[in-house]
Amino acid sequence: MFPNGAEGANVEALLNTCVSKFKLLRVLDLRDSTCKTLSRSIGKLKHLRSFSIQNNPNIKRLPNSICKLQNLQFLSVLRCKELEALPKGFRKLICLRHLGITTKQPVLPYTEITNLISLELLSIQSCHNMESIFGGVKFPALKALNVAACHSLKSLPLDVINFPELETLTVKDCVNLDLDLWKEHHEEQNPKLRLKYVAFWGLPQLVALPQWLQETANSLRTLIISDCDNLEMLPEWLSTMTNLKVLLIYGCPKLISLPDNIHHLTALERLHIYGCHQLCEKCEPHVAPLATPGRGSGMVKREKRGDHDV
Repeated sequence: MFPNGAEGANVEALLNTCVSKFKLLRVLDLRDSTCKTLSRSIGKLKHLRSFSIQNNPNIKRLPNSICKLQNLQFLSVLRCKELEALPKGFRKLICLRHLGITTKQPVLPYTEITNLISLELLSIQSCHNMESIFGGVKFPALKALNVAACHSLKSLPLDVINFPELETLTVKDCVNLDLDLWKEHHEEQNPKLRLKYVAFWGLPQLVALPQWLQETANSLRTLIISDCDNLEMLPEWLSTMTNLKVLLIYGCPKLISLPDNIHHLTALERLHIYGCHQLCEKCEPHVAPLATPGRGSGMVKREKRGDHDV
């Protein structure tokens, strides 16, 4: 709505207009605005379903009245890097399905978010003070979790009790995150995590795939590993991922070999390896006829369509 930014007075005038004339408003997009405050009158937009103020570089607080929007299903404060805290009364947003958060808080307000029982997608981005996220909070409906650029984050506890419906996990640019740090307190459970899509991007602490990923052997369809500079090996249990269709490995220079039994991945349709020079040098002689022309060394690509490799 504000490609060149909008000052506080403009946003205030817009909100007053919305409250007075558009009482049935369902979508309000204030992304890229530059206002420092937001009027409490936003709480009068009772029919609002979607609200975004993402990419605002100045706002420090949201009015608590925003928590009166009990029909709200989508809320994004992503990349609002000056936002000090989420508003009080957040637990009242019981219809919220998609939530994007950037905040200076060291921990999420557990007593508030534990009531978000309808939440299906949660994105947590650039929360640089946050060392831990969930603290045992249960998300019964959460299907997708995206965590990015949380530079102080040290652990990411995931289990089927608190995330029974989780299918998609993306973790990116969390430089201090150890994905195995919580495994000492993690007991093997049945049923297992049912992740279908997992992507690890820019994780320097990742030396080997986390052991808990093995729990997803019967469900995982896509695994992406990118720019993990210290990844040295892929585990032999990777071959138990019998439903894995897509395996993409990019920019992992220390990775020098694939598991010996990788041929057991009989459902695999796409295998891309790029920017892993030692590994590509080993693999290319075996898949040379399948490599993409003109790309040169450093890339292996194999795809299967129907009954044919291409």
